[in-house]
Amino acid sequence: MRKDIHSRDDLMLVVRDFYSLLFQSDELKDFFEDFKDQEVLDKHLKTLVDFWDNTLFYSGSYKKNAMKPHIELHEKKSIHSDHFNEWLSLLTKAIDKNFAGVNTQTMKNRALSIARVMKIKLGLETS
Repeated sequence: MRKDIHSRDDLMLVVRDFYSLLFQSDELKDFFEDFKDQEVLDKHLKTLVDFWDNTLFYSGSYKKNAMKPHIELHEKKSIHSDHFNEWLSLLTKAIDKNFAGVNTQTMKNRALSIARVMKIKLGLETS
């Protein structure tokens, strides 16, 4: 039986598995070229852990604007709704690989909400 997500270490496992899947995705890998450098990736994954730690456990660990880099990326490489669908699918796969429980489901639900808000803010979907 898989355990629930309870710690930053658990979140790091999820984001590492997630990025491994992203790098293999024909649909998404081009968006993540900047993170192929291990030092850049490690820093980014710590930021993602801060984000999810704050999102799930209200830790106050994330202080940045999560939308800004996505808006900037969308201006360089057009992001489409299908990209978000693939992103959600891969994140769910990374989460479900090792975890199950209330926090696990909350992370998947929040990811779905975040994707929807981002699509609206990028003009890909209406509210």
